[in-house]
Amino acid sequence: MKDLPKVFAKPIEKEVKNNKDLFYSKLLDERSSKNILKEIDEIFHDRNFVYKSDVEITTKDGTMIKTIVGKNGSSLLTLDGEAIRIIDIEDIKKL
Repeated sequence: MKDLPKVFAKPIEKEVKNNKDLFYSKLLDERSSKNILKEIDEIFHDRNFVYKSDVEITTKDGTMIKTIVGKNGSSLLTLDGEAIRIIDIEDIKKL
């Protein structure tokens, strides 16, 4: 390889303290909500899903067994007319 010209690098004469603090801003909810949305989509795109599906939903308030019939932009719709916000869901399993 050819001899390249040398690059000037000024020597650092003082102590550098720019790496003592670290800030991580990615939220854990972002990761878990993507998995919840993927699980919900898998339930609705299942070959056995025609109109309704029995699921076990875990939220911050507790665990419940519901029959889901649909989904709008931000909620799951149940057979008994309840709307469960997707943001509040921590885990969902098909029964």
